[in-house]
Amino acid sequence: MKQALPRACNALAKNQLYHITTPIFYPNAKPHLGHLYSSLLCDASKRWHGLLDQKTLLTTGTDEHGLKIQTASEKNGYKTPMQFVDTLYRDFVKLDEMAQIDYTRFIRTTDDDHAKSVQDLWKRCWDRGYIYKGEHQGWYSISDECFYPDSKVVQIKEDGSELSLSDLDIDRDAKFINTETRNEVVYHSETNYFFKLSAFQDRLTSLLEVENPQFIYPPSRRDQIINELREFKLRDLSISRPCSRIKWGIDVPQDPTQKIYVWFDALCNYITSIGGLEAVISNTPVRLKHKGYTTLQNPRDWWGSTSHLIGKDISKFHTIYWPSFLMAAGLPLPKQIIIHGHWLSGGTKMSKSVGNVVDPIDIISHYGCDPVRWYILENSHIEADGDFREERLHATREQLVSKWGNLLNRCCGNKFNISRAVETFAVNSKNSEELSHNFQDQQTKTSYLNLVTLLGALPESFNKHMLKLDTRSALKLLWEIIGEANAFVQNTTPWLKSGKEQDLVIFTAVEVVRITAIISQPIIPALSGDLLDRIDVSRNKRSLSHALLGLDAAYGAEANKKGRSVPIKRIPPRIGMSSIIP
Repeated sequence: MKQALPRACNALAKNQLYHITTPIFYPNAKPHLGHLYSSLLCDASKRWHGLLDQKTLLTTGTDEHGLKIQTASEKNGYKTPMQFVDTLYRDFVKLDEMAQIDYTRFIRTTDDDHAKSVQDLWKRCWDRGYIYKGEHQGWYSISDECFYPDSKVVQIKEDGSELSLSDLDIDRDAKFINTETRNEVVYHSETNYFFKLSAFQDRLTSLLEVENPQFIYPPSRRDQIINELREFKLRDLSISRPCSRIKWGIDVPQDPTQKIYVWFDALCNYITSIGGLEAVISNTPVRLKHKGYTTLQNPRDWWGSTSHLIGKDISKFHTIYWPSFLMAAGLPLPKQIIIHGHWLSGGTKMSKSVGNVVDPIDIISHYGCDPVRWYILENSHIEADGDFREERLHATREQLVSKWGNLLNRCCGNKFNISRAVETFAVNSKNSEELSHNFQDQQTKTSYLNLVTLLGALPESFNKHMLKLDTRSALKLLWEIIGEANAFVQNTTPWLKSGKEQDLVIFTAVEVVRITAIISQPIIPALSGDLLDRIDVSRNKRSLSHALLGLDAAYGAEANKKGRSVPIKRIPPRIGMSSIIP
């Protein structure tokens, strides 16, 4: 019979859908640690909601149109941009596979159904009067695929100093950058189609301040966007480029001489991924493009459960442009925009010129998927930038071996009998106060009861942090209880005892291994499975409903048998930092 989830977790899980999206990544270079971080946060969150018995989706992919791709494909000698992106996107799929990102769909903006969704969105905005044709002059960044106002452009002098445009006569041959991303901009004019972004200033402000203050998370990021809306007037947005300049893109429906601007194109992937614009509007059941297709019963319901997780560098596009496009088209908004920080490398922003861009495929190949997943999720905070240090990654892996692995190995020693201990105490585990009398000294009783309390509180405490994507705090809970369990075993010396006292120590310690392994499945899916396999936990008893003391009374039959392999072994540290992308 299936057990109920822990109380707070059960209340959350009933009849809920959960859809989380990564940004779609621009494949003009190999994936770096920042790409992996976004994907890991989404994957861990999606897996956790799955443990809560919710129906879940995770969508990710690559943004494959635009001038950067067109230029890079020509530079690299490809006959067409399509051939170029067909090569590039595979690195992102490979990273997802190596990192065990359990996505529902990997979307490419060159997919046929995506082009249709983008043109459908355009038509709805056009029909409602939010798109018009006009002349555009301004400062354009090829890297960012967008224009910047004069107020956000500075000239870089030969000595590295900066001058604002108001301080000088414009020298159009000089080097200019925008102050947001620090990428180079050039001044030019052209005929484009424009989106009436200026019409949404008040609506966006009202959305964030009054109607849905939780729309942007965390609150500090929401406050930044609100301040920007207060400080700067929104200008209408150029959302197309002439084919004479950009050939690689989706045609403007009513004008094939223009290509749709990449952000209007790229942002629409989130709707394409759950069946497309028409399916969301009509709520028609569809099938996702996925390994072993998934039927979606109500696309609009899924859309209402959607959270976009993005890096802070693209927050403007997702929190200002995207809601405005949707409101203009008469479409509902997603549930939430979640904004996270970046990853540094050795305390410095990752840059090819600096030579410190970390190759996630390389580090996973050496350290293994799960230690890398644990390290990144433990050493990040959604509101701050992380800092990758390979020596810390190695230390984290060592700690998994010496703390968790050691606790497991102790319980599996041939002097003990896990199966007997489980059979003896699982049924009566709720009577912890009574069971504590098996111990002679008060210190051992106190330590035992403390462990029981920590185990009882763990599922709901872990859940509280995971719902906030606070993986760092969640993993601290696991280390705390694993540390307490190791100290408990060390201090009680079960190898010097026998009978029920010995069995109660082993039962308590191995329950820590079992429960923490169940709860850590969203973080380390392979290693947690190996830990549970090592103590013979049945595959149908690894749900969150079993993550409480004594809720599995039938495991460990072969756990103390000699010669069984350990789930994780030590590896030597690497010499140098060859994880850097060349």
